[in-house]
Amino acid sequence: MRILKIILLICLCLTAVFDLLTAYTQAIIQLQDRATPLHSLGYQFMGLENVFKDVHTVGYYTDKDLNNPLAIAQFEQAQYMLVPTVLDLNHTQYHWVIFDCTSPQVAIEAIKHLGFIPMKSRNGIILASNPNGI
Repeated sequence: MRILKIILLICLCLTAVFDLLTAYTQAIIQLQDRATPLHSLGYQFMGLENVFKDVHTVGYYTDKDLNNPLAIAQFEQAQYMLVPTVLDLNHTQYHWVIFDCTSPQVAIEAIKHLGFIPMKSRNGIILASNPNGI
């Protein structure tokens, strides 16, 4: 019985290692297949740092799958480009909110639904103003 438990434990460990390696390989392949290098993802946010002078925190709304490494990389690059302003992921209570959605239509629908005012648009990224924002 003890040997059976050990064999079962080894099988579980091997399965976990296999799943981890599979996920890692898929992420690497997905990142390498991009036409745009990861460090270029943040360029579409350039210029917004001028809007956010003296603004401590800005909302960052996305409908993208945050389990996707590219969606996370996009958010991280936006944060990097806009330092020292902090981006609060999927929170819209702030005066300024960046909409980075799967399509401009999805972003516009979300902006209208929330009652915000679209201010700037660049490369699919839309900056909106929340009239009741903090």
